Amino acid sequence: MQPKITCSILCYNYGRFLPQAIESCLAQTVDPSLYEILVIDDGSTDNTPEVCARYGDRIRVSRTSNQGFARSLARGLEEARGEYVAYLDADDWWTPDKLAKILPALERGALVVMHPLNEVDEAGAPLGNVGACGNTSSICVHREAGLTLLPATTEIFCRPLLDGGRGEVVEECLGHYRIHGRAMTDRSPTSRHTAFFAKTTHLTADRLAQLAKAPPFWLGSSRRLARLARAYHAEGWTMDFERHTELGEFKAYPWAGARMHLGWLRAGQFPTRRAWRLTGRAFAQLAGLKTPQAKRAASSS
Repeated sequence: MQPKITCSILCYNYGRFLPQAIESCLAQTVDPSLYEILVIDDGSTDNTPEVCARYGDRIRVSRTSNQGFARSLARGLEEARGEYVAYLDADDWWTPDKLAKILPALERGALVVMHPLNEVDEAGAPLGNVGACGNTSSICVHREAGLTLLPATTEIFCRPLLDGGRGEVVEECLGHYRIHGRAMTDRSPTSRHTAFFAKTTHLTADRLAQLAKAPPFWLGSSRRLARLARAYHAEGWTMDFERHTELGEFKAYPWAGARMHLGWLRAGQFPTRRAWRLTGRAFAQLAGLKTPQAKRAASSS
């Protein structure tokens, strides 16, 4: 019998966390015949293979040389046997009712389901924060729909299914998102984090523009896909502008700000609140430079 869901655990040198991720899948309250567990081992050099071996035939393991996170996302879809793929980073874990809580949405025909996650520290202690929907461990995507959106860059690759009206958000926290020194997310304000996600958003927009030439089954309208592509480009330009304000690159403000606002108008939308907030922040920074103290601080930096 074909499983309904493939729980795709993405792992690279996270052998110390992997047992908790696997056990959280094995502990799901739904009928075990509804899902399988697939560990995507991206060439780990730690004890990941030994950890996987402990579980025998209760899990499947796909191991290759190290190819990177984006390729692991794609392999999770390509090698799944289930109709849906529920991603789980190996340093995170789910609540026991995760699959039970998202199944109704899948039965209603949602092609992607997302939910928030509770943030925890490296030891698994709660940080008291709730992470936004869209992190890898919060996503369950229809396999065939996801394949149309490849190649993946980050987990954002399947977000168009939600923005295209083919997904649902479950408001409950159904997992735990671990924040630690070796995690992929760099939260420093002047890091390359914003630039990276701007680039991946533009790449997603390019993919949507390609799909508009031959619309997939999940959104059979060239016009809607083209409009969605323009909205993703506008979001990417918003991130570009955010990066300039983070770094205080004042000379870039006029062009980057104009491109951001025109991008949203071209997408058929008014600029988002975030776009206006960034614009206000830029004006405040420019106004601050007019004071003698700010000018001296800027010239000495």
